[in-house]
Amino acid sequence: MRSALLLGVSTLLIAAAVGAPIPPPTAREATQLIEKLGSEDYAEREAASKRLDDLGLLALAELRAATKSDNAEIADRAKDLVRKIERRASNDRALAPTIVELNLKDATLDAVLAELSKQAGCEVVLDGLKADELAAKKITVATTGKVTFWAAVLKVCDAGGLQIAGAGGFYSAGSAPYTVIRPANGVARRVAANPNSAVILEAREGKKRPASVHGGVLVEAFEVPQASSTRLFASAVLQVWPESKLGWQYAADVKVTNALDNKGGKVLPDLTHVGARPQVKPVPGGKVVVVQNADGTITIVNPDAKNPVMVGAPFTPNVRQALVKLKTGPGTASELTGSVYGLVRSPPEPLVTIALVAKEEVSATGHADTATEASLRTDADGKRFVIVKLSYDPLKVHPARTGDDLADVKPAAGGNQTVHGLRVTDADGNAFDAALIRASNDFDPTRQGRIVLSMKLELPVVKDGPTLPTKLVFWGSYAKPVGVPFTLKDVSLVGGSK
Repeated sequence: MRSALLLGVSTLLIAAAVGAPIPPPTAREATQLIEKLGSEDYAEREAASKRLDDLGLLALAELRAATKSDNAEIADRAKDLVRKIERRASNDRALAPTIVELNLKDATLDAVLAELSKQAGCEVVLDGLKADELAAKKITVATTGKVTFWAAVLKVCDAGGLQIAGAGGFYSAGSAPYTVIRPANGVARRVAANPNSAVILEAREGKKRPASVHGGVLVEAFEVPQASSTRLFASAVLQVWPESKLGWQYAADVKVTNALDNKGGKVLPDLTHVGARPQVKPVPGGKVVVVQNADGTITIVNPDAKNPVMVGAPFTPNVRQALVKLKTGPGTASELTGSVYGLVRSPPEPLVTIALVAKEEVSATGHADTATEASLRTDADGKRFVIVKLSYDPLKVHPARTGDDLADVKPAAGGNQTVHGLRVTDADGNAFDAALIRASNDFDPTRQGRIVLSMKLELPVVKDGPTLPTKLVFWGSYAKPVGVPFTLKDVSLVGGSK
């Protein structure tokens, strides 16, 4: 059931990523489209490929079968489409959003945010200098059915004249960490119990920010600080707001696929590399030094001063920001389309699953290239053991901890019953309270950066406990690259020249 739900969400996200809703296929549409992949007409082949790509998971089964077609053109195109659709589906599962529904009339903002927090399992609160005044403001908000968490947040912001001040411990440009401001006496306003995981809203100052939602991620556009603008390119800052459950690590890159100026003309992205060595130029007759930065800005430094003043330093995005650069002048991009690429850490999930067989060594490889070997043993006294060899990259994979919540697993009183992420169960899914008897670790001599853990786990026999051990699962989280598509309207650009 859970897999089916995830696939359903992925399909919805894929539809959202391309803009308009995708009509469901007819009974034979996918089959007919696949036949057209082998058409002698190039335009017909391309049109069929695009429609099948749009259908995504709805056509995946037929496309997998078509990869074995005797027609080389059909087989090759089907293989390309299967790879694209599966990669996109995997990406969207990693960014799967929390779904909520709001329908409140003449409710205080604080009450609306309390309901949103309850449904989302995430604190959403007001803060800032006008928070007390806003908390009592009455609004009407209806999401018209179930929507993603960030779509609901934007709906509330529109109704209440709000904007995002911060999320997950990061703050937007121009917003201060207001979490120290407490409600005035007599004011009923919720405050964040943990500001580092909460979404914090404040009164909107100025115009509404361009925003785009994809799954569990919101992308907003901000102006680059004027002091960091450059004549080499016009730029804007993209702020990534992920849901806290996504475990966002950092934004690695941004790719602009389409940009239009305020007259509808096409604008090209600027690919100037900012990492070149700066040029240092001493000012004649003084101790001040002018540093010419690689992106065209300058830094002015007095090397002898205890606190040198820097002016015009290049803008450096944080781990939740990306810098867009365009070959145009200051003004507005009427439309900006592309993707922000980043890294997220998955929640704890089964990385490797092994069916245990008595006296036999079984091996398997799972997600994030994690490898496990295991064998079930019984000694002369009737005690049962599992001998395990676990191999993974510790920079990518983190074994589940005993306090972690495991999907579809009801934690026992003592935790999730894992040992270094390993969980042994019987045929009915009952977990053994395994004990670590022996452990050693070493670096994998054949693969750089990987470690190998050798462990011996005892499986105690208790009354009314698990029966015969049948399955070993290695639970853990792993770093996964993702892409967040965005389409932003009326983005302010700073710097650059015509």
